[in-house]
Amino acid sequence: MNDSSNPSSKDWLTYRRLATYVQSRIWYFVVAIIAFGLAALAEVFFAQILGAVVDSFKNEQPVDASIPAQWYWLPGYFLQCFDWPLALLFAGMIGLAAIVRAFSNVVGEFLLSRVSFHVVHTIRCELHAQMLTLPCSYFDSSRQGDISNRLTDTTAKLRDTATDVFKILFQDGGKLVFMLTAMLLMNLYLTLLFLILAPIVAVIVHIASKRFRKISVNIQTSMGEVTHVGHETVAQQKTIRAYNAQKQQHQTFDAASELNRRQHLKMIATKAMSAQFIQLLVAFAIAAVVGILFMNQISQGMEPGQLVTYVGLSGALANPIKRLSDVNARIQIGLAAATEIFEHIDTESETDKGTEQLQGISGAIEFKGVGFQYSRTSKQVLHEISLSIEVGKTVAIVGSTGTGKSTLAQLLLRFYEPTEGEILIDGVSISRYSKSSLRNQIAVVSQDVMLFSDTIQANMALGSLRQKDKGAIEHAAKRARVNIFSDRLPAGLNTNVGDRGSTLSQGEKQRVLIARAILKDAPILILDEATSSLDTESERLIQLALEEIMQDRTTLVIAHRLSTIMRADSIAVMEEGRIVEQGTHEELLRRQGRYALLYESQAQGNE
Repeated sequence: MNDSSNPSSKDWLTYRRLATYVQSRIWYFVVAIIAFGLAALAEVFFAQILGAVVDSFKNEQPVDASIPAQWYWLPGYFLQCFDWPLALLFAGMIGLAAIVRAFSNVVGEFLLSRVSFHVVHTIRCELHAQMLTLPCSYFDSSRQGDISNRLTDTTAKLRDTATDVFKILFQDGGKLVFMLTAMLLMNLYLTLLFLILAPIVAVIVHIASKRFRKISVNIQTSMGEVTHVGHETVAQQKTIRAYNAQKQQHQTFDAASELNRRQHLKMIATKAMSAQFIQLLVAFAIAAVVGILFMNQISQGMEPGQLVTYVGLSGALANPIKRLSDVNARIQIGLAAATEIFEHIDTESETDKGTEQLQGISGAIEFKGVGFQYSRTSKQVLHEISLSIEVGKTVAIVGSTGTGKSTLAQLLLRFYEPTEGEILIDGVSISRYSKSSLRNQIAVVSQDVMLFSDTIQANMALGSLRQKDKGAIEHAAKRARVNIFSDRLPAGLNTNVGDRGSTLSQGEKQRVLIARAILKDAPILILDEATSSLDTESERLIQLALEEIMQDRTTLVIAHRLSTIMRADSIAVMEEGRIVEQGTHEELLRRQGRYALLYESQAQGNE
């Protein structure tokens, strides 16, 4: 059987993969471990100081002679090396132990935080970078809320888990190691009582781990639903108000949040029960230790100070054992988060088998028997599309919603690959060209007018257009009629447009997109419903800008409004994924076919 099918094996692979992100900060990691070790040693030292204080009251002989000779009895070195008054010496040792413990814990926590935040920052950026390369089909099949949740909540869980787990493992684990070591040196047989508990604790941890992992996955899934519904509320808040759907939307959100709440409660209950059961075992063990210490055969040879130290250490074990029992839940949360993140980082990126660079083209486009379906289970969207667009000409694609018009544009941009036929530019299949070089030759003005939360200028000069000089940007703004509204703004083109361009009207945002296309100055232009949902005045301004940008360019216009494409060199009418008519505006009207019916219907609607 393949090891990858074993959950334990998968967890180990996830651990190993997480460890690779620590390599660049390995010295921080090592120093943090040393610091936590010193802090744990200071805890043991503090317990031994109390024992030395007891011995100093018991003995009438000089202190240095009464101190046990064992090498692990740390206060002995101070009492033998410094001839100070006992009050001053003990106060100094307590102060030293406190300073070492505090300083070491601060150093350890700070360095571990640097390591964990570095790991999570690197993973988050890697996840975001991967999202930029994933195929469009990934986003078609995923909800925006789930994708956003991975970048925010899931990576935050990984960050918190990594910080807390490292801290508990090394801080409390160090205490456990040093305290048990000191106890073993003081009384081997008595300390073995604690070690008998180890198999019982391991069984409890193993049982709890499975439940922790299952609940952790459910928490992340339910949190993705909460994020998704919240995202819908923000994006659709005007629609919700317009249809008085506040109650319905709140019920949906409440149900998602309630599921998340229940999963968190299950996690807390499981964590509390397993931790308290372990605590009970430790408490019974401490009670047994105290009882056994009264047996002379067991405590024989131990000084009163050592007995006090031993009891103090055994009592102090309860807290690190409790925290270490809690760490299992945190580990499972982190593993669940890391597993989900790595699954998406490992998702296959957008494939690009094109090796040639497309440049210096004329811009002739040909769709040759193109067919397409989004997935094997979905219906065929396009059927045997054959269409030619000569250099510098404009071809419009019209038809009712859902006929596949926009899919043609997305195939030309190679967001998807045809399942049948091929698309040619200047007689060469576009599959031979790299996607980046192909897209450099195409400018797009789409109906999706969402802008980035940045300035007008930054939204115009996007990506590779950032290298354009200020004069070119201002010229593009003027040609696209952006200056008509930007000149009225205090900061002009440097005005921030707000979230998704919320400070601009629909027509103003559309003009920014047109300015971007003008600035790109590509030989091929795609206008995808570029004047949809605009008022008459905005449409007039945008139409003027579009006519200017369309000059001397091969243009594919996808339109629902027929009034915007009457001057096209050719119009193709689509129905159910097929081209059913093609010709000029006048020719199609004379045929009295599908186009004439669409035109008459829209004309009556406008009247």
